[in-house]
Amino acid sequence: MDFEAEQDAGSTPEPALYTLEDLVDPFGDMSHRLSLEQDGAETAMQSCRVCLEDETIAPLPCCRKAVCDACLKLYVSSQVRVAKSYISCPIPECSGYLDEEVVISHLANEDVAKYRYFLELSQLDSSTKPCPQCSEFTSLKNQNHSHSEHKYKILCSNCQFVWCFKCHAPWHNGVKCREYRKGDKLLRNWASVIEHGQRNAQKCPQCKIHIQRTEGCDHMTCTQCNTNFCYRCGERYRHLRFFGDHTSNLSVFGCKYRYLPDRPHLRRLIRGSVCGTKVLIAPVVILLVVVLGAFALVIGLVVFPVYYVCKKRKKKQRSQGSGRWI
Repeated sequence: MDFEAEQDAGSTPEPALYTLEDLVDPFGDMSHRLSLEQDGAETAMQSCRVCLEDETIAPLPCCRKAVCDACLKLYVSSQVRVAKSYISCPIPECSGYLDEEVVISHLANEDVAKYRYFLELSQLDSSTKPCPQCSEFTSLKNQNHSHSEHKYKILCSNCQFVWCFKCHAPWHNGVKCREYRKGDKLLRNWASVIEHGQRNAQKCPQCKIHIQRTEGCDHMTCTQCNTNFCYRCGERYRHLRFFGDHTSNLSVFGCKYRYLPDRPHLRRLIRGSVCGTKVLIAPVVILLVVVLGAFALVIGLVVFPVYYVCKKRKKKQRSQGSGRWI
């Protein structure tokens, strides 16, 4: 009896094979270990794909590539400045878009409101527009109008500003939108003033809203209707093969400020002459190519059989001559 008591006192208790936690979550330790390994991999030192500096970088969710916070902040803020609502991944080979949480976390406080406004604006249809004074969104479908002539009259629920839904301007009672736009000389005069080597604003040729350029080249893209136009002359970007595009000096689609801006009549004469010459030459060139192709085809059909027969006969004569010599 004493021996058994000594054995019980000296032996250590065996650990339980399974516990209640193991039965509830048998893969808990494995998932915890995998999450720790993944967190360690994400916070590991990596080389930024933009600046090539080695830093502790969390990979992008879309492509798992490494871009440091400093480069991502510069990229995101530059995209918001040009009114981009859906910001693509900065990695060239990735076709995905950055998540809204990633964009907001890398924006300054003053840019977050702009980004959310552009994001909401891109998701609206043609029956919803922002108030020109406070940018509060208003839907034309929710407005109850008793008179048909006032169906575009909008009273902003936020700032009580009365504006026209059709032309996106202050309400002009008794004046049509076209006449009001013609009479709005103050905005047009301000937009046409040249400051720091460029206009204050340029009107989109499609939706007629004024756009102000802050940086970049003359190629503008309207954020309202996605129309491509030139900021210097206000014309659309057009391109036609063999006739040039808006950047060509001698093309009829070229910018008027790019070639002889002070001599418009001479510019039109030269560009029209070049275009007329191309129009006249194009059929001749096409006809010449067709004739030369047909002539080459006929010559090939006639010459190739003759050449093949002559070559075969010459080879036969050589074989016969070599036999007589032996």
